[in-house]
Amino acid sequence: MFRESKTQIEIRKAARDFAKGEFDKDQACELDKKCEFPENIWKKAADLGFIGIHFPEEYGGGGLGVFENVLIVEEFCRPGHWKCPGCF
Repeated sequence: MFRESKTQIEIRKAARDFAKGEFDKDQACELDKKCEFPENIWKKAADLGFIGIHFPEEYGGGGLGVFENVLIVEEFCRPGHWKCPGCF
């Protein structure tokens, strides 16, 4: 049986907390339709290590795997973080 590691659980929680605090539910559908992502949120996500987590550290990444990146994307795209779940 597969179980997430402690680090993976922490990454998932941090990504969920970030999404809940930063994503504007009222603007989500409009941004999605325009294929836009607010630069200020992108910068905050990058500062917290969410962007490029799966790239090697020598290239400025987090040095973790693709699975950890998937955990972040999954939390960022969780329907409960958006006002209208049909956007995606």
